[in-house]
Amino acid sequence: MNPRGPSRGGAPSRFVRGRGRGGGAYRPYFYFRRNGRVIPAGGNRQPNQGEPGAPDAPSVPPATRQPRGWSRPAGKRGRNAHLDCSFLRPENYAAPEDGLQVQSIAVDNPRAYSGWRLYFLREKYEEGNELATRIMAVEAYYQRNPQTFDFVMIRDRGFFPLCATGIKSDAQLKEVWPSLSADIREHPLRTLGTLSLAMHTVVVNHQLDCNDSTTAMVSTPEQYVLPTSRVRKIYARPEDFVPVESIEGISHSRVDTLFSIRGFVSNVGEPSFSLTWQAFRCSRCQMEIAMRQRGTFQPRPYQCKRSECVARDEFVPLRSSPYTRLSIRQIIRVEESSLDLVHDFETSMPAEMDVELRHDLVDAVRVGQEVVITGILKLQELGDDTTTADTSNQMQPYLKAVSIRDAGSIKREFSERDLEAIAMINAEPNSFKLLVQSIAPEVYGHELPKAACLLSLLGGKGAESEAINVLLVGDPGIGKTKILQSCAQIAERGAHVSGKRGAQSAQQLGVTFAGRNKRVLQAGSLMIASEGGHCTLDDVDKLASKQAVLLQCLQSEEVNLPLAGAFASFPAQPSVIACANPQRGQYDEGRDLLQNINITPSLLREFHLVYILLDKPSERDMSLTAHVRALHAGARNRARIAARYALKPKTSDSMCEVSFNVSAAGRDDDTIKTEDDNDSIMQQDYDLDKRLEVLPEEGELDLIPPILIKKFLSYARQELNPVLNEDASNAVLRYFLELKESCNLVEGVSSQINAGQLLGIIHLSQARARLDLSHVVNPQHVRDVIALLTESITQTSLKEGYSRPGARGAGGGAGKSAQLRNFLELTKRRSAALGRRIFEFDELKEIGTRAGILSGFSQLVELANLGGYLLMKGANMYEVVPD
Repeated sequence: MNPRGPSRGGAPSRFVRGRGRGGGAYRPYFYFRRNGRVIPAGGNRQPNQGEPGAPDAPSVPPATRQPRGWSRPAGKRGRNAHLDCSFLRPENYAAPEDGLQVQSIAVDNPRAYSGWRLYFLREKYEEGNELATRIMAVEAYYQRNPQTFDFVMIRDRGFFPLCATGIKSDAQLKEVWPSLSADIREHPLRTLGTLSLAMHTVVVNHQLDCNDSTTAMVSTPEQYVLPTSRVRKIYARPEDFVPVESIEGISHSRVDTLFSIRGFVSNVGEPSFSLTWQAFRCSRCQMEIAMRQRGTFQPRPYQCKRSECVARDEFVPLRSSPYTRLSIRQIIRVEESSLDLVHDFETSMPAEMDVELRHDLVDAVRVGQEVVITGILKLQELGDDTTTADTSNQMQPYLKAVSIRDAGSIKREFSERDLEAIAMINAEPNSFKLLVQSIAPEVYGHELPKAACLLSLLGGKGAESEAINVLLVGDPGIGKTKILQSCAQIAERGAHVSGKRGAQSAQQLGVTFAGRNKRVLQAGSLMIASEGGHCTLDDVDKLASKQAVLLQCLQSEEVNLPLAGAFASFPAQPSVIACANPQRGQYDEGRDLLQNINITPSLLREFHLVYILLDKPSERDMSLTAHVRALHAGARNRARIAARYALKPKTSDSMCEVSFNVSAAGRDDDTIKTEDDNDSIMQQDYDLDKRLEVLPEEGELDLIPPILIKKFLSYARQELNPVLNEDASNAVLRYFLELKESCNLVEGVSSQINAGQLLGIIHLSQARARLDLSHVVNPQHVRDVIALLTESITQTSLKEGYSRPGARGAGGGAGKSAQLRNFLELTKRRSAALGRRIFEFDELKEIGTRAGILSGFSQLVELANLGGYLLMKGANMYEVVPD
């Protein structure tokens, strides 16, 4: 069908606002096709005779039809009814609550409610109806609780928090409005408008009562009286009306309903400002009119809304009117934080959702903050250019926020099934061993590094200096990456960065700006893991350009962002679990730790526990082969292991109290401990690595899934804050004093042992007590922490040739550096005894044998020669350089 119709006289035809000049059929500018008919969008079609609503005979003669092509007179302005015509919508379309196409309103508020038109644009006030009754009931509830609602503060701030516990438990309000909870979930905009209007009315009445006492007061030079102003729109911020839901579980079919999500603020956009409503006053009848403002063109009223007034111009804009609203809008992105989901950071990312903030919620959050957002689900079209005809009609959900709370003050909820599983884990004979073996089960062995990572996940609750940092150094392929990925999965608030991606990973550490036209602040992994979270850094040695950012975050607990002409800092207190590979591909025991890895000494000093994972041939290689074969053998027979759970309840022996020689029975509380009792804490034969190892006679362990470990760690961190008893405090103090005394013997090392090391031991002991769900730190917990520290001190040293006390093998050194130091000391003594400084190679080798050097002596002599300690004077002749 040609809408133009055949042209007359060969003249080109054209359209003028929908009317063809070339003789075509009439077609309105706004139209809608239904059942093969063209229906004007304005809805001004008169029903035919015989149709419902049609008059018997036309009482008014039809208007004279204007010729084609005639335009409307310039003095007339068409009505905006076509913009809200029902013919423009499909038959199955349901208009949202805020989708009213209202272009202008007359501010005709009833006497009882001066802010009626701020909340209900079209609905008229009818005294005694259901809406008026509910508003009065809510007003009475606000007035009955003046200790909860500060009306003066609410008037100044423009919003008020509305807790669900108080308003749901009010018996008088429940009689009038029994469906309040259902209405706020299904019809949030109308319900929140009702609650806000009631508060607006109470605030206005309170202001009038206060103004009555100050009516006669006039401003004087000694006293200034604030002028009375109209109360602006007040917003209700609901709390705890709906449970927190997963972002992935939100259905798009539940549009315009209330939701609540929990997550981290990953992106923060720039606020945008726009004038949405402008109020005008008629210069003749003083009628106040509000018009919606959209786009760059600012419309003005062309006629007064009052039917008796004929004013066409001279409308005065009112900038200070409550109906003149400057809307502030900001878009943020929230990354989901849920205990019911375990993400693989290498293959997938957590779910995200855009959130729209308006009014007082703008700039209410910071990047990296964990928040609980309550909002209304909305849909928006994908893409910025919506005017093009080639659109895919794809819609993206977003949340229109109505309330934001900091998640730090909100406890996580655990179901009865979760609590039963947590109790079952704690009832295991050795829960410490079970949890350690459940971390990265595909990595065989390395129980102590896994235990250190587990304690780091249990520590760092967000307070200052509570973070526990762990560094794993070892040969490639030893399983460091698998351990870090497992830690990132089970962490309550975790972030993972892989250094293999180069510059892309370096940008994911701190805070960066993105976007071309609009600048968006993006949070890095350190910001996401702040406030008690954990950041796992794979191949931290490859992030050489960002090691300064990491060092600053660990030292000053903040991340800086330099801007043009400004400087911004963001608080960040993450716990870091990192791993690094040797520079030469394999760890060289002849070199120091700093010579093997590309990490600065200042950054290495920030790690509380450092472990070196080496691939050495040992007797456990046969067990490793059996472990790998069993890992790929498919399903295992767990009938024998499942029978262990039928013996509940069991007493937990995770502290190995059976082998701990403490005879508390038969000893009075006032008995003073002997030196032998204190030595039981520092016993040298206590091997934690053997106690955490799976013995052949134990069989296979029923490992805990990652999601259950995540809930167990979250529960322990949330509910437990252990304190040290007197025995544990004495054990920690005694170990620290011995460590300090031993360090004083080495020059330059004593200054590195300070209160920070003592605080780290205390935090590790508290984390070990949380593992047992204990409120008290006892000496057994301190003993396990000392064993972890001893192993870390054995493998590394603060200075070349220095090994901390209590380490296994202390005296023999911790590598070539210690051997070189002992060898040079014996050589100088031999030189002073003989009165000569020239020695042959065989003599030096004999001195090395006495020092305990049985292999690699040639390399040791070469290192002494390169260091300037021995000078080569000929074939196999060396001179000892004196001090």
